[in-house]
Amino acid sequence: MKTPTQNNRLIRVLVPALLIYVWLTNLQETDSYLSVYILCALAGLLAAVDNVRREASVSGRNRVWIAVCSLLFSMSVVLANYKLFEPITALLSIANAGLTLLGGYVLCRNVLICMVERLPVQCCSDDSPSHPMRVFLCVFLVTVLVDSAFLFFAQYPGVVSVDSVSTIQQVMEQDYDNIMPFWHTVTFGVIFKLGYLLFHDYSAAVAFFHFMQILFMGACFSFAVTTLYQARVPKLWVLLTALLYIFSYYNIIYSVTLWKDVPFGGAVLLFIAALYRLIRNVGKDRWINYAVMIAGAMGLSLLRTNGWYAFLVTVLITLFVWRGNDRKLTIAMLAVLLLAWILLNPVLSLLGANEMSFVEPLAVPFQQIARVIANDRYLTEEEADFLSQAFSLDTVKEVYTPETVDPVKFDAFQYGNLQKIRENLPDYLRVYIRLGMRYPGDYFRAWVEETKGYWNGGYAFWVYNDYVLQNDYGICAGSNQNIVNTCFRAWFRYQEKLVLLQPLTSVGLCMWVIIACCVLNILKRRKEFVISILPIVLAVGLWVGAPACTTFRYAYPMILAMPVILLSTVFGSGEDVQL
Repeated sequence: MKTPTQNNRLIRVLVPALLIYVWLTNLQETDSYLSVYILCALAGLLAAVDNVRREASVSGRNRVWIAVCSLLFSMSVVLANYKLFEPITALLSIANAGLTLLGGYVLCRNVLICMVERLPVQCCSDDSPSHPMRVFLCVFLVTVLVDSAFLFFAQYPGVVSVDSVSTIQQVMEQDYDNIMPFWHTVTFGVIFKLGYLLFHDYSAAVAFFHFMQILFMGACFSFAVTTLYQARVPKLWVLLTALLYIFSYYNIIYSVTLWKDVPFGGAVLLFIAALYRLIRNVGKDRWINYAVMIAGAMGLSLLRTNGWYAFLVTVLITLFVWRGNDRKLTIAMLAVLLLAWILLNPVLSLLGANEMSFVEPLAVPFQQIARVIANDRYLTEEEADFLSQAFSLDTVKEVYTPETVDPVKFDAFQYGNLQKIRENLPDYLRVYIRLGMRYPGDYFRAWVEETKGYWNGGYAFWVYNDYVLQNDYGICAGSNQNIVNTCFRAWFRYQEKLVLLQPLTSVGLCMWVIIACCVLNILKRRKEFVISILPIVLAVGLWVGAPACTTFRYAYPMILAMPVILLSTVFGSGEDVQL
C-alpha cells in the first residue's frame, strides 16, 4: 500500500505529465517541426520525474529567473502557432491556448530546475589533456580532405549564387560599396586575383578562393574541438562535436559557397572559443588565446554589417562582468572595437565605399505595412498618398507573402523615390506608428510570420544553393558527374530526410538552447554566460529585421557556436571562474 508521501510524489509527476501531454497534442497540427516539440516534451517529462525524485526546488532570484524564462518559452510557442487557436474569441480556443501556455510553462520550468540542480557536471580528470595539437591536426586534416573532395569532385568550382555574382562583379569592375560587406569583398578579391594569376582561369580562381575558405573553416572547427578537449569535456562528446562539424551537410556545402555568412560564422566560432579559453584558462600559451580572440573579433566586426554592433554589446557586458580585473582583455577588446570602427567608417568614407542599404534593415516595418495594405484596411487620403510614394499599392496586394518580405521589397517598393523617402522619413514613421495603433493585430501577425523561425522550434526551409549562376565572366560548373558526387548527394539527402536529425538544423531550438545556457550560467554565477551574449544579440537582430521567417545562413553563426556554448555549460571543472 502506497504511503501518503508516495501518493504525493505520484501526483507531482502526473500533473506535469498531463499538462505536457496536452501541450503536445494541441500542437500536433503545427507548421513547425513536430519532432522538436516531441524532443522538448520528452525532456520535460524526464526532468519532472527527476525533480520529484530528488526533491528539487528553487528559491529567491532563481525562482524569478526560471519563471520569467518559462513564461517566455511558452509564449513563444503559443504565439508562433496562433493560427491553431483562432478564432481567439471562441471559448474552446481560449481554453486550448491557456492549457498550451500552462503546459509549456510547466515543461520549461521543470527542465530549468533540473538543469540548475544538476549542472555543471564536474569533469573527473585533473590531468592536462595530452597532445592537443594532434587533436587539432586530426580534425583539420579530415575536414580539409572531406570538403576538398566535395569541391573538386562534386561542386567545382563551388557555389556561385546571386550574392556571389554581385561580389565578383564588384571585384572585376573595381566599383565597391558596403551593401555587400566591403571587407569581405576585398578579402575575396585579393584571393581571387591571386588564383587567377596562378591558373589564368576565372573558374579556377573561384575554386582557389573556396579552397582557402575550406582551410579557414577547418581551422575554426579544429580550434573549437581542441578547446573542448583541453577543457576536459568527456572525449565522447568531443568526438561527436568533431563529427558534427566535419560531416554535417550544411558545413560541407557552405565551405565551398561564396557568401559572407560563411567566414562570418567561422569568425564568431573563433571568438567564442577563444573567449571561453580565456575564461577557463584553457591552454598553456595565453597569448594564443588573445591572438585568436582578436582575429575572431575583427572578422565578426567586419564581415557582416551588424557584426560590429553585436560585438559592441558583447564588449560592454564582458567588461562589466570583469570590472577591469583582466586589463589585457579590456585593452584587446577596446582596441579591436576602435580599429574596426575606423575601418568601417573613416576608411570606407575615404575609399567612397560606405554606401549602405537603406531598405534592408526595414524588412519588418515593410512587411507590417504590406499586411495592412494586403488586407485592404482603411487608409486616410494622406496615408494612402504617402504609402503610394513608397510602394505600388496594387502590386503589394498581389505579391504579399507572409513568410518573406522579398516580393514586397523587390517588386512593390518604389526605388525611384528613394531619395524623397529619405527626406520625408519622419512623416513615414508617423504613418507607420499610426497604422500600428489602428491595426495592431495585422502588425503582430506580420511580425510573427516574418520572424518566427528565429525564436520558435524549427521549420522546413532551404538551407543551401548548389549551382553556378550564369554570369559574364565565364565562371561555370564542371561536369561533376562521378561516384564521389553521387555519394555526397546521397549523404545530403539522407541527412535532410531523416526526421531524427531535424533538431540539428532547427534555428529556433538552437536559440532556445543558447538562451537556456546563458540563463543557467547566470543562475550558477559562472562567467561562461558571456560567450552566449554574441549569438543572442545576433538573434535579436533577426527578430527585428529578418527578411524571411527562417533563413539558415543568417543563423549559421549561432548554429556553429551552439555546441561550444552547450558543452561549456554542461561540463565544468574546479577551475570555473565565478561572478
